[in-house]
Amino acid sequence: MSDNKNKVKHEYDIIKNVKKVELKDGYTFFNHNPFFKFASFILIILIKILAFYVYGIVFRGLRIKGKKNLKHLKNNRFILVSNHVHILDAIWIGTLIFPRKIYVTMLKSNLGLPYVGKILRLAGGIPIPETKEHMVHFLDELKTELSKKTPVLVMPEASIKPYHVGIRKFLSGAFRFAADSDAKILPFVYVYKKPNFIQKLYIRKPRIHLHVLEPIDVVLGQNKHETLQLTKDKVHQVMSDYFNEHSDIKE
Repeated sequence: MSDNKNKVKHEYDIIKNVKKVELKDGYTFFNHNPFFKFASFILIILIKILAFYVYGIVFRGLRIKGKKNLKHLKNNRFILVSNHVHILDAIWIGTLIFPRKIYVTMLKSNLGLPYVGKILRLAGGIPIPETKEHMVHFLDELKTELSKKTPVLVMPEASIKPYHVGIRKFLSGAFRFAADSDAKILPFVYVYKKPNFIQKLYIRKPRIHLHVLEPIDVVLGQNKHETLQLTKDKVHQVMSDYFNEHSDIKE
């Protein structure tokens, strides 16, 4: 998940044999085919049971705080942002919001992952285009979805860094999408909690808790560049302060 103009260095490579993917002209980023949507709905139910409840809640000690802030999604356009610390962190956010539809931006190369690429796409993954023509089309579709109050999740840290302590440097894509679409930003922060006595028997790494923060408005500057910078800095500061206050493991 990245800005179009930035090359992202991944620190967590899962599968090596990724097929090269090229998007066709007129590629549909937000697929509204009824059969596709039905299959997506069923898939997300299965993912919620297995990835959210069984693996997340039971085995990883995942807990949610601030769910009341999800009510804002009903009333406004939102770009969602989160720190990127686990292979399932975006999935946990998506299944938390389910049955409300959510889309998640991802690297175009993810479509080339054997089997996984198709699952990600069906679950709501939206590849970030790498050409000017595709980007224009993508932004048009994005604005349409946001106008329907469909949330879109963007990971501004871009690459996964498992169990990183603190909030890493943000890229500008998420905030450009928000500014261009007149959307608000809803931050999610993953924090770490020490396992209790029983959890220490089967959890070696810290427990992960997901906290939903209050919405943040785009900060308007004198020009677009300043708007993006001010907004990015504000969201980063809010999320960093929150992480350091609520995580048992701090920077």
